[in-house]
Amino acid sequence: MLKKILLLSGWMTDLKLYRKYDDLTIQVSKLSSESEKIDYIIGLSLGALIALREWNKSGKLILINPPLPKRNIFVWLGKWIKFILSEGLFLERQKFTKNPFRFITEIIKCVKLLSVDFSKVLDNIPEDKLVVIKGKNDNYFCDQKAVEFMRSKNITVIEVENAGHNWCEEIEKTVNKLIN
Repeated sequence: MLKKILLLSGWMTDLKLYRKYDDLTIQVSKLSSESEKIDYIIGLSLGALIALREWNKSGKLILINPPLPKRNIFVWLGKWIKFILSEGLFLERQKFTKNPFRFITEIIKCVKLLSVDFSKVLDNIPEDKLVVIKGKNDNYFCDQKAVEFMRSKNITVIEVENAGHNWCEEIEKTVNKLIN
């Protein structure tokens, strides 16, 4: 049976980053009325926050390296700079626009999303509907404070060896184990 998966990618991430699956239907977009037919909603980084914001109680949520809990925007900026210096921008994986207006619009959306406190949303998601995957080497956006926060809310956190913040083969294998 084909499983329907909605993949909400990280901020400005190009789709070349994700592999093609033979037995899965993957839709990469925002949540919509079609989402009630989705088996799994996978959100990576900021895509995880979008999944939390728009989840309609159908399908299971798999959040990958979600930038939680809510923190000051300057803290996030510092973490982003450290992330770039450590893991780099992976220019072949990022989709940066030549349209400065669109780029500024996306930055504003990012800041607004990071300003939301998702504590109450997380409290209302049944334990069997949510799992978090954390790259063990992600010390920037999904750090130890984030893990402690999620575990305090009884959220299952799977830490993946040899993985950082970005999508990689190890994270993909962990996702495959969860959905198969």
